[in-house]
Parts: sequence; structure tokens; C-alpha cells
Amino acid sequence: MSERGGTILVVDDEARMAQLLSDYLTEQGYRVVVAHSGIEALAKLDLEKPSVILLDVRMPGMDGVEVLRRIRSFDQRVGILMISANDDIELAKQTIEMGAFDYTLKPVDFAYLGRAVEKMMAQATAAPTPAVESAGAATASPQNLLYDLALEIFRAARAFSPMARESVGRDLEQAALTAMQRGAGGEKHDVIRALNQIRTTLRFAKDLGDIGDDDHRRLEASVARARRSIGLS
Repeated sequence: MSERGGTILVVDDEARMAQLLSDYLTEQGYRVVVAHSGIEALAKLDLEKPSVILLDVRMPGMDGVEVLRRIRSFDQRVGILMISANDDIELAKQTIEMGAFDYTLKPVDFAYLGRAVEKMMAQATAAPTPAVESAGAATASPQNLLYDLALEIFRAARAFSPMARESVGRDLEQAALTAMQRGAGGEKHDVIRALNQIRTTLRFAKDLGDIGDDDHRRLEASVARARRSIGLS
């Protein structure tokens, strides 16, 4: 296959998993560099200048969360996809809030991985427009709007009472994460389904008194912006 351009850094302490990811991405035409620890990853980041990083969450010594934190302290452009064997929604939210592109599980869905890598590569290698540089902000792309919506949902859910958090908060958070993940993969129908779920759950939360009118209107406006960004009214 012809070279696509761009380097991907695969970080996983399991040699077999790292090789599996490396083989797949190499077949897709990418240049791949492998690291087996957090320290090695940071060293290779400086040497290899990757555009995308696939980062295992659970590693001995410096784990993937700490690697993510350190990278984001000096580099906001490189795309970082967190990979974990554990379905931990709280950790997923934490890493996305820290600047990860997404959080996905092992065994890896290679169809999703291919789409996610393409998106991250495009975002990392695209030159920012002068307007973006002067404003110091990202363009209002569908993925950015879905990310903003997810952040608002997470913040709102943290303010819920314990009962409300269990009854509607977790559903809202899961739907927001699904919208982000499916949006990154270009899966419009799944994004629409997740946004509809958010809208319905917000209505329940308002009717139950879990959120006030002002918060409901603000979150509804964010849902509307996300819907318009993918071509819906």
C-alpha cells in the first residue's frame, strides 16, 4: 500500500498487542514507531514527532494517564487515542477532559480504529487558519461541538443529587461519550441516536426537577448546535 504520510506512535507494554496494532497500521500505509513504556513513549515523542499516538492506559511505572497529562502540558495538536482493557467510564471521561481524542476498548475494533486514526491525522496535520491562530480557539467542527456538549453534560451531571446522578446522570454521560466516539468515526446515524437520547433524558431531568430551566435551555442549545453541525435542524 502507498505511504499515507504521518507517523503513529503505538504505546503498549504488551509486546503482542503493540505488534498487532503496528502491523495493522503499517498495512494501512502509515509509518509506525513502537514504545513499551511511558518513559520510552516520551523519549520517542521528541525524537519521532508523531502526528498520532495510540496510548495504552494500564502500564507499569508511568501509566497512560500520566503520559497523556505530560504530553498535553506542552503539545495540544498531536492526536491521542486511549486504549484500555477495562470499561471504566469515569476514566474515559477523565482522559477526554484531559485532551484525549477518544477512549476505546480492547479487543480493538479495527474498523473504528482506522477511521479514528484518519480523523486524528487530518486534525494534527492540517495547518490552522489565521483566524484560528489569532483567536486561539478551534474551529466549530462537528467533533469540537460534540466534545463541548460532552463537557457540558459531564459538568451538569456532577451537580446532580446522588439519586439524580444514578437515574439520569449516567445515561446522559454515556450518551455524550457515544456521540463523541461515533462522531469521530463518521457514524452519523449513531450520533443522531445519541443526541436524541440526550435530548429525551434532559427532558426527563427537567420534568423531575433534577435541572433548572436555565441549565436545561443551555444544554438544549448545545444539543441543537451539535445537530446543526451534522446537517440536522
